[in-house]
Amino acid sequence: MIKVRNKMVHDISVRLEGFSLNTVISGFMEYNNKCIDLAKQEGGIDKETLGTFAILLSPFAPHLAEEVWEKLGHKGSIFANKWPVADKAAMQDDEVEVAVQINGKTRAVISLAANISKEDAITAGKAVVAEKLIGTIVKEIYVPKRIINIVVKP
Repeated sequence: MIKVRNKMVHDISVRLEGFSLNTVISGFMEYNNKCIDLAKQEGGIDKETLGTFAILLSPFAPHLAEEVWEKLGHKGSIFANKWPVADKAAMQDDEVEVAVQINGKTRAVISLAANISKEDAITAGKAVVAEKLIGTIVKEIYVPKRIINIVVKP
């Protein structure tokens, strides 16, 4: 929830500063869907995330944001608060999705730690596609956080 909240603050702030107002609204819809999915997994949304969402929404729907702010138990106007700032450290991904390819064709997609070493990533990729590795391995390529490509010669 903390990661989603910080990414939401960052994305909405960047879009607003760039005057991409239509993408700001689409950003609200994206993060609304992400929050709903998280709420289903975790059993609800924390009060701080709802408050942050209300503050971000306040320039676009002031009456709705003010009502949500009041229902969350806050005193005073929502406009008396500062704009939230994203914590860069909290936005970092712990895991990334990496495609595993054999001769340039994707055979699997795996989740790896974001800071995994090249050797460990290639080992994990080989383990996933072990039954499809027929022939001699010529080359192993790992593009961090993107793909693992294993070149095989029959």
